[in-house]
Amino acid sequence: MTTVHRDEDDHDDDIHRDLDSDGDGNSPLNTSTHLQQQQPSSETPLPLHQTNVPRVCCAILASITTGGTTYAFGLYGDALKKSLHLTQSQLDTISAVFFSAGLLSFIPGGFADKYGTRLGISIGGVTGALALLSFWVVAKGWIPFLSNDPEIVVMVLSTLSVGIFLSCALVTGSVFKIISCQCGPGSKGSAVGVAKGFVGLGSGAYACIFESIRQPYMTELDFLPMCAFFFIVAASIPSWFILPSKEHETLVPDVLTPLHFRLMYASLMVLAMLIIGNALGQLHGDKTAKSNDAAHSNYFMALLILTAWWGPIVAQAFLPQKNDPRSPMALRTEQDSNDEEDEEETLLNYDGDDGNTNDRINHSQSEMSTGIAMEPILPSRLEAMSDDEFVDEEEAEYDTPQQQQRHDSTFEPVNDKNLMQMLSTSSAWMMLWSATILAGGGTVETNNLGQMVESLGFSKVVVPATLALFSVAQSGGRVITGAISESALNYNTRRCCIDKGIPRPFFFVVASFAAVLSHAMLATATEEVYFVFGVTLSGIAFGMIWPLLVLCVGEIYGTAHVGANYMFYDGVTSAGGTFLLSKVVAQEVYEGHIDPNGSSSTTCYGQACFRETHVVIVILSLTCIVTSAMLQYKTRNVYNKTGSQR
Repeated sequence: MTTVHRDEDDHDDDIHRDLDSDGDGNSPLNTSTHLQQQQPSSETPLPLHQTNVPRVCCAILASITTGGTTYAFGLYGDALKKSLHLTQSQLDTISAVFFSAGLLSFIPGGFADKYGTRLGISIGGVTGALALLSFWVVAKGWIPFLSNDPEIVVMVLSTLSVGIFLSCALVTGSVFKIISCQCGPGSKGSAVGVAKGFVGLGSGAYACIFESIRQPYMTELDFLPMCAFFFIVAASIPSWFILPSKEHETLVPDVLTPLHFRLMYASLMVLAMLIIGNALGQLHGDKTAKSNDAAHSNYFMALLILTAWWGPIVAQAFLPQKNDPRSPMALRTEQDSNDEEDEEETLLNYDGDDGNTNDRINHSQSEMSTGIAMEPILPSRLEAMSDDEFVDEEEAEYDTPQQQQRHDSTFEPVNDKNLMQMLSTSSAWMMLWSATILAGGGTVETNNLGQMVESLGFSKVVVPATLALFSVAQSGGRVITGAISESALNYNTRRCCIDKGIPRPFFFVVASFAAVLSHAMLATATEEVYFVFGVTLSGIAFGMIWPLLVLCVGEIYGTAHVGANYMFYDGVTSAGGTFLLSKVVAQEVYEGHIDPNGSSSTTCYGQACFRETHVVIVILSLTCIVTSAMLQYKTRNVYNKTGSQR
């Protein structure tokens, strides 16, 4: 870069003519005074529709609808079994097919990419509602020619389960596409954490709302129309009227501040406390009343939950923006001023040899006009590399200090890998094994919670209460793991295989330990308190893996193909873990302990009904500790580079 000296008049005049955007010989970057004039007035924040606030609010509002549907099968599974006289094997088939649809998750993701997030969420909500209502009608036995043949019923319900899952995937893919595209580096991680927190709380919030409005004549199957209702009012309608169509999708300024996220975290905390309080209240009421018949509707609780869910999201529109004088972030510090002066001097000293001077000036002016740095979306310089030029993540090297600085700030590795290149590494399979077992251990709880409670002789009220606690636990695991794993990268330690900090894969080890402990407790549980605590700890282990997958996939294998790579893990872990543990293991153990001389040929009673299932999960989770530790070792150089510079 050529240095411009102020006393070289001729050279200086040439540069000012190159920088001139007005045609009058006065460069807009000539003085600091003129720079200040390019700033927007601090008295007039950007109009709301020109910011990312409405789009992010739509995404977060819709996120809870998928979690409320996906993880609630255990709430109505036992009622479905009794209503249609299904065997445990047939019931497990329906739940396993539901999660096996995760193998097709790339299809909804591609739809959202091609046709836009507005259609993605809107159509996902409508199709999800229709599939849920159809499932409800069949489950209630209102179609005689179906209910008379269990095999046909299982086939129909399995098909509808695939439709429900893919509708949820369409909404989920659109939600995280919005957040990824419309949130900047300072807010993207927090927004992902909030959205995943609402996904985790979904089933618990839905269960509490349902129990609060439930009438004496209603069964657990009537939970399904409520889910369909929220698909429409919380996903389809807001998205259709607020999100732009595909042809009008543009990058808008990110004006979210820490205040926005503090309010959202407060919403999650209030929801969690309401869910836990309602669950504990149900358990206490059951002990005193000894009967679920004494339960009555509590519309005030339902209103509180809806207010805690919707209120903070709507309030986002009224909070101060980054450039709003009401916001502390609008106050410019001395360091910010120095940074602007450095940028001005750099631009003035640029020799323009590559012919891109005007582009740099225009980009700088655009950033200064909004006060927000907009990073262009560019293809990776490594996408065109041949397969033999790629090296494993353990051997990746940075080329220059500038590239180090860029990658360190975004946690991108040097080499972006597509799906096939990622799967050619040993670390990818280690992470897949750990995540599959931990995910399967969680879905065993959500899919069989009703049968577990029934087999142990606990009251039916334990099912929604425990499901609510599981929901809160996994939501907390999602949010806290994302935050702690981020700060842990900067911990002053050299004891975790990297130069500085604790690498992200270490938390897979923590999740595996939590899974071992929780399922060991469940294998020996004979009392309600012990059982509830085991399920709650299992929820924490289950929730921890989801933010880790998003973050580790992007950091280890790059962001150029992070959508396809992450959706592979999201779908395969759910499908594989559910089929292996919930369908094969849990079903075989349950049916193997049914007493042929008992009162029912389809129902198992006693601690042995699920004990061996939990023992198997404990053993497999012990292997996850090993594979997670190996993953941490194999990827140590990635986190040496990303962590040591921060």
